[in-house]
Amino acid sequence: MTSADAKAFGPERRSESPSQSTGQLLWLVVAVLVAGTPHLLFVQPWVPVLVVCISVWRIAAAVHRWHLPSIWLRVPLTMLGFTAVLVGYRQISGLNAGSALLLVMVSMKLLETRGHRDRAIVVFICYFLLFAAFLREQAIWSAAYLLSGVLITTGAQIQTSRTGSVVSVPRALTMSASIVLQAVPLMIVLFLLFPRIPGPFWALPQGGGSGVTGLANEMTPGDISELALSDKVAFRVRFDESEPPPAELYWRGPVMVEFDGATWRQAEPEPRWSMAKYADENNPGERFGYEITLEPHSQHWLLALETPATWDVEQAFISRAAQLVSVRPVDQRVAYSATSFLARNRPERMHDTSRRVLTHLPPERNPRALEYARVLRAKSADDAAYLSNILTSFRTDGFVYSLRPPRLNRNSVDEFLFETREGFCGHYASAFTTLARAAGIPARVVTGYQGAELNPLGDYWIVRHSDAHAWVEVFIDGAWRRVDPTAAVAPDRIELGIEQSMDWSAVTGRGLLHDNPFMNQLILSWDALNTGWNRWVLSFGPDSQTTMLSLAGLTDPQAQHLVIGMTVCVTLFLIIIGLINRHRKPTLDRVQKIYQRLCQRTARVTRSRKPTEGPREYATEVGTMRPDLDSEVRYLFNLYVRLRYERQADESLVKKFNDAVRRFRPPRRRGPKPGIEK
Repeated sequence: MTSADAKAFGPERRSESPSQSTGQLLWLVVAVLVAGTPHLLFVQPWVPVLVVCISVWRIAAAVHRWHLPSIWLRVPLTMLGFTAVLVGYRQISGLNAGSALLLVMVSMKLLETRGHRDRAIVVFICYFLLFAAFLREQAIWSAAYLLSGVLITTGAQIQTSRTGSVVSVPRALTMSASIVLQAVPLMIVLFLLFPRIPGPFWALPQGGGSGVTGLANEMTPGDISELALSDKVAFRVRFDESEPPPAELYWRGPVMVEFDGATWRQAEPEPRWSMAKYADENNPGERFGYEITLEPHSQHWLLALETPATWDVEQAFISRAAQLVSVRPVDQRVAYSATSFLARNRPERMHDTSRRVLTHLPPERNPRALEYARVLRAKSADDAAYLSNILTSFRTDGFVYSLRPPRLNRNSVDEFLFETREGFCGHYASAFTTLARAAGIPARVVTGYQGAELNPLGDYWIVRHSDAHAWVEVFIDGAWRRVDPTAAVAPDRIELGIEQSMDWSAVTGRGLLHDNPFMNQLILSWDALNTGWNRWVLSFGPDSQTTMLSLAGLTDPQAQHLVIGMTVCVTLFLIIIGLINRHRKPTLDRVQKIYQRLCQRTARVTRSRKPTEGPREYATEVGTMRPDLDSEVRYLFNLYVRLRYERQADESLVKKFNDAVRRFRPPRRRGPKPGIEK
């Protein structure tokens, strides 16, 4: 052994070299930043600033060999960070507060990363941050990002647990991927057999949930036209068998009753009896079954095809306005099944109180519309003829359907009917309802969505915010009847849908994407992939688990059955892995034989290596017993570690190891013979 070799692997190897420490620290910092990135938009701004500042300072301290802060500085900083989280969030539990606390603590831990234990704690906190991120967002892109985060964090764990120099980035990631792949079978077993909580995974409570609002509980003409410019998905629907024709795809949402002359508002929903019983009594039309996946909107309304008969949403009811309402706000994505019947006419008893509410108009507002209604009603034979004349006027008197109508003021209906004559569905629904009430006909505005886009890749329909719509219900001859004034002005909007009936390129440029077959196919493919992820992974709940187990012959499984099955499967998997490893021929047979020869020669002059004793631990003990052999023994055992564990098994290094062991013939120490431990 040369003097250079002795220096490289001698006693000074007990402390880390600067380059080694800096390389491991860089991996730690990258893992912290990758694991913390999904939380940055959900924590208070000072938290990411703290993480970045401490990370940068810690790297600079490693490069320039600065002293780390003493415990007298770290403890006050940690307490200050804890207090800041507690004051800022008024709690330390919950997703946002807990994530902020983890980010603060991992930053503080970077200030004292001196050894393996400190670095291991940082890595474990990174794993917790990745898990917390999945609680917040479970989209397929998020799963892909978090998988990459697990690979990087596992790579950091591999690098920081080494006592030698860090390996290259590709090599570390390859080793990390190998470890993660070995865990995939266990992951699948736990996913399928672990007792499921009721409801989909996305329904877990989250603090401060905020959904993207679509429809609202009030409507001013012009609101829906702004919403129609959004290409975001409102919900997805999958029909059990056949689906209604496009002109019948009216998805019922908030029903507006109160009117102040400019804005329509929803009255407090009043529960009614079962719509299934109502449908059976009146037999209004054909029923359709479907499953809806509704995106969060932070309101109480649910969407259903007109008119809902049955549904499986807990704590939901049907209002007297035939609106499906949830007791709790829809703050998370929710999936539910429902059936609806197509009912243009729904018989109902109208009480005097309800009639007064549904014919009320604010006094001294829209006087020209009221006078126009009085004159037109006098010329009409009955209520039905009067309403038909209004639709004829919309169709023939120069009214225009537009996404960019002029802004209306206090007397919005007067200005629309007699001045601008340009509007979106909300303008026509508001004007028609006002004219109907002016003639004493009970009427209300219904908002929701009309139409849907078929995704043939997943055999389901997509309803976007751009499909937002408003129509009217009038009470004639003892029944509620749907009237859509938009159909009189723009029939293509109802028959073909808004995508095909509007010139989007002139408004927002959205048409450039949807008119391009390749881009449209790409959009639908991505949506189908996300929908499949939501349906088969995120919504894998108790019902899906029971169905899967029933196919395997286990009906009505209990929690204890699942735990037993999970334990048996994991045990069998570990036994199989053990048998495979037992009969697998070692890839480093020659190196192992050389190592055994080294241990035998060392045992002759000190003691035998214990079966549970690692090479470096044994070398340290030998060096303590024989200080005169310390440098040489450390050199030889470190060579073995490089070959056996760091996979540096090139032929030249193996030959070097073999030659060094062959020359290693340590003399026996004079005096009493050391004890041999077996």
